[in-house]
Amino acid sequence: MKRFSLYLLILFVLLGCSPATSASHPTLTASTPTAAIQMEAFKSYNLDTIPAPSLEGNLVDELTKRDIFVYLPPSYGDPNKRFPVVYYLPGYGDSGMIGFNLPDSMDRLIENGNVNAMILVTASGTSRLGGSFYANSPVTGNWEDYIVMDVVGYIDSHYRTLAQAESRGITGHSMGGFGALNIAMHHPEVFSAVYSMSPGLFDENGLAESQMFSGENLIRSFVKYESGLAAVPLEEAQKKMLSSPQQFALSYGFAFAPNPDRHPPYFDYPFTEVDGQLVRNDAVWGKWESGFGGIADETLKYKDNLLQLKGIVVDYGNYDEYAWIPKGCVYFGEQLSAAGIPVKVEEYHGSHQSELGVRIRDHMLPFFSTMLTFQ
Repeated sequence: MKRFSLYLLILFVLLGCSPATSASHPTLTASTPTAAIQMEAFKSYNLDTIPAPSLEGNLVDELTKRDIFVYLPPSYGDPNKRFPVVYYLPGYGDSGMIGFNLPDSMDRLIENGNVNAMILVTASGTSRLGGSFYANSPVTGNWEDYIVMDVVGYIDSHYRTLAQAESRGITGHSMGGFGALNIAMHHPEVFSAVYSMSPGLFDENGLAESQMFSGENLIRSFVKYESGLAAVPLEEAQKKMLSSPQQFALSYGFAFAPNPDRHPPYFDYPFTEVDGQLVRNDAVWGKWESGFGGIADETLKYKDNLLQLKGIVVDYGNYDEYAWIPKGCVYFGEQLSAAGIPVKVEEYHGSHQSELGVRIRDHMLPFFSTMLTFQ
């Protein structure tokens, strides 16, 4: 807002006029004795509500209009300039960049010459039931398509972007870190570089060690909850889903083991109870494992796509509260390296969120400043 007021003050002094009502993103012109100076008035940080047709037809009443945040650099005031875009995907239950303040922190980095001027877009994957994992699902909607088509399409049609893969990067934290990797792997024609922070990734034992299946009592609790849903009418079961004691597991199941033909909770759970004993369905377990896991197979399946990316970085804190995340990050790096795919995996001293702002400021943003194509 300070930057916007300064632009107006300069123009009013030059023109000798008073403020006038203007349309959204107006162009104001001032003349000097030597040249015409044209500056475009804009807000440096915008909350835009955009259509999300990719989420239509979902079974859990997800909204099909979503809020995104758009940061514009100081030089966006020049109407002749276009900019690369970095898309940031927040983690489970988050809506923004933890530890990094927009627009002020980004303004300082640009003004000090630490990074080049770029547009930053924050698109949250938070759903009514917790998190979408930025995955396409017949239950919660096509969240991957929402990012790739709805969000990117909106930004390119409403802002002065460099609308090419070479000028787009994708990043995120935790659930968003996984989403960034997954989307970049699937869509090198849209994004050319990815930086993933403390992403949800499983090694061979990651699912069993995760907070969803780390104890027998936890599994029994969910089996009991699922049985309770099956015993009530559809409308009541849909309401009870919103009060699940295990929101993360519920959201994960929607994303990676959806079954829209079932009674709520609309997904397949890998355990049942038979005569007091827990019985695991290995086929369903495989679906759950392939969400954050299945890395070895996906590396081979999407090798050509991964090789098209100009840069792949994964970083993680060495005392992350979720012990399976560091293991998964190391495993991810090992699998890509074994397949001949360039990847950089960085360990730092921190927890799941404690150093996130520093990683954004000193590592993620400079990475894109180097990797992306600028005007």
